[in-house]
Amino acid sequence: MRNLQAGPVGGNIQRVRVVWLGPHETALFDVRAPGETVHLICASGLGMGVLDGEARRSFREAMKGATVSAAQPFWRVRFEGAQARAGLRAFELARPDHAVRVEAAEAGALRLVDGALADGDLADRDALEARGGAITAALVRIGIDGRRDALRRALGKAIARVTRRVAAVEGDLARIDGADDLARRAQTFVVAAASAPRGVDRLRATDWASGEAREVELPIDPARGALEQIDALFKRARRLKEGAKIAQGRIAAAKSSLDGLVKALAALAAPEADLDAIAASARAAAPRDFKGAPSPNAREPSGPRAAPGRGSRDLPRPPYRLFFGASGARILVGRGAAHNDTLTLRVARPHDLWLHAKDRNGAHVVVALEKGASCPADLLVEAAHLAAHFSDAREERVVDVQYTPRKYLRKPRGSAPGLVVVDREKVLVLRKDDATLKRLLETEPPT
Repeated sequence: MRNLQAGPVGGNIQRVRVVWLGPHETALFDVRAPGETVHLICASGLGMGVLDGEARRSFREAMKGATVSAAQPFWRVRFEGAQARAGLRAFELARPDHAVRVEAAEAGALRLVDGALADGDLADRDALEARGGAITAALVRIGIDGRRDALRRALGKAIARVTRRVAAVEGDLARIDGADDLARRAQTFVVAAASAPRGVDRLRATDWASGEAREVELPIDPARGALEQIDALFKRARRLKEGAKIAQGRIAAAKSSLDGLVKALAALAAPEADLDAIAASARAAAPRDFKGAPSPNAREPSGPRAAPGRGSRDLPRPPYRLFFGASGARILVGRGAAHNDTLTLRVARPHDLWLHAKDRNGAHVVVALEKGASCPADLLVEAAHLAAHFSDAREERVVDVQYTPRKYLRKPRGSAPGLVVVDREKVLVLRKDDATLKRLLETEPPT
């Protein structure tokens, strides 16, 4: 029997998970309350609620279409172990010295706002469970729709790959069909090649294939022997014939794969389609070409990451250190000169923002941005603090920090590790704030 049937919901946060489902950043809090663990959910644009047993089972279906938020390490470091109190419009997350509210009024990233909830804003268990059921229903539909769209795109790409392979093999078969003509053409010039002097650039012979005498010519390389070149034509004809069986097997397999993929795409149109079964059938039909259905919500830049599992501790560290701005945005800081190159040239995307302490030795800093988005001023200042701190200017109070989109950088051939040329830049005159820097450094996840 639960102890929180009536009255406000609150307790100690044991675990935080943050994911994206469509346009909704969603946080799930496991909160230890007297006598039980309560599962609180907060979805941007949808509100706050409690997941009862049935809602939790349904939410697992929605999670299949979710992508872990880049902000999750920040939330875990900052809020696991904190106290939580729940309202219908906001959660309060509190430590002894500070309290913030998590607000979810609009779709997009969840908002953190300084200050505690008023007692009148707290909600009772029944109201929160009712809201949690509604939130779950909306997220399940978003998750299914997102998985369906991602699966449709993955099937389309696989069909395009197999179609191109079919066309290529059909081209090979067309060339193979000419193997007999190639061998016959070579035979026509055997006698002429045997008597041809060194250095001629063409052979002449009489062709009787049509039943009438017809004079024909064959251009050849004057630097090579004529018989050598005729023999090469015979060998090519034999290779084409030997490849015929292989090509026919390849095209039969490709057409079978294409048929399976087309059937999977057709099955996807059914309103109650089993998405897992469709993905499995597509993978069985075309394991080389069907790459699965990547999550439609992926928001993180590419780069090294440790795979979960027993052996993950033994994997090499990524070339950057990870910090989080107050908004939860990722800020990547190169670990050293060679790692700077890897971060800037391989991990950062063209539209990500790059920063560096101007005319100083120091780390490259990259802010992960959405394509077409500009960097908010407060996030720019936070990243500049890290660029200044991880440089020769770390002890100075005022530091010039250059910044530019990654696409305006280039690496000269043979240049030293970490050296890049900036083709277009802006410069921020940073006045360092110790409190800002301290908070940023505390967001680095433990390794």
